[in-house]
Amino acid sequence: MLTTIRWLVCISLLMPVPVWAQSSDTTTETATATAQTDADLLTTEELQTLVGPVALYPDTLLIQILVAATFPLEVVKADRFVTDNKGTDIETLKPELEAQGWDESVTVLATAFPDVLADMAVHIDWTEAVGTAMLAQTDDVMNAVQDMRAIAEENGALATTDEQTVEVTQEEGDQTIIIQPSDPEVVYVPQYEPEVVYVEDNSSDGTDLLTAGLLTFGAFILIDEIFDDDDDWYGYWGCRNCGGWGGGPIIRNPDIDIDIDGDVNIGNRGDVDIGWRPEEDRRDDARDRISNHRDENGTTKLPVEKPDRGDELRNKLSGETGARDISRPGAERDIATTKAKIDRPGGLSGDERQAVTDRTRQGGSAAAA
Repeated sequence: MLTTIRWLVCISLLMPVPVWAQSSDTTTETATATAQTDADLLTTEELQTLVGPVALYPDTLLIQILVAATFPLEVVKADRFVTDNKGTDIETLKPELEAQGWDESVTVLATAFPDVLADMAVHIDWTEAVGTAMLAQTDDVMNAVQDMRAIAEENGALATTDEQTVEVTQEEGDQTIIIQPSDPEVVYVPQYEPEVVYVEDNSSDGTDLLTAGLLTFGAFILIDEIFDDDDDWYGYWGCRNCGGWGGGPIIRNPDIDIDIDGDVNIGNRGDVDIGWRPEEDRRDDARDRISNHRDENGTTKLPVEKPDRGDELRNKLSGETGARDISRPGAERDIATTKAKIDRPGGLSGDERQAVTDRTRQGGSAAAA
């Protein structure tokens, strides 16, 4: 009898572990690994600080910034290319830019938003941190953008103006704030101080906060002066549902079908994978970088707070490109004057359009046209 029992025990030890048991163990290990990985990533507060300086940009411009930030070396190279080719006609420069082989987001910033590109290059450490977060925590980054927009909207700093349209939607209890250019052919770049627009309103009537926290709009881009109406980028900037909000895809590629209201007709194209997502190896590398850049107290060593290098940026734009300082006294008056010229019957004259294009291409305000 004892021999029989020993034989059965030996047989049981040699038998493979049931599939369900293996699956359970694997699931537990995966869940643990995921929890450990998530614990090493940037916190909600760190992400909010990181995206604060750009969270109030129009959706389509914001997407290009976030994706371009995942290629920081290309950002620096593209900015240098723009500086080295100052004054070159945009139609001549576009093929040369495309020939560089940079990511499309970097190329379009160099083409249409050189001042934004210059800002990213001046603050390259912060830019690289944004790109790392975007690769490692795409959804968390986009959620942080919505968090900061909600604060600014609640404070009254973010609102619909002549320059932009702010839409607040509610779906199944989730709020989404969409920012679009009021005119998709005129894209303004907002200017604001994060420490002002994101401050909670603790005053009795909010007057001081609202006065100090309003966004201003300096440089603007005349899309039809840079992209022809048969160019895919021409109709992209007014896209209403390209931001990836509510679980939708982040659409950074302009080759899409956008209807008159700015909505992407995804169903009509039959595409199921038009959204931007990071490659797995780049995502994993970014997660490792975040995990490895923490001090003994667990605080991230990544530069999530964008340093104040305004003087450096102004010197770069004024000294290297010859562009005028958009923060100079009287800039807002010049902007209003140029806007009025755009809105008048017939719009800008040929010479005025060329002046706006030249100044935009140089990375400064278009206001001096």
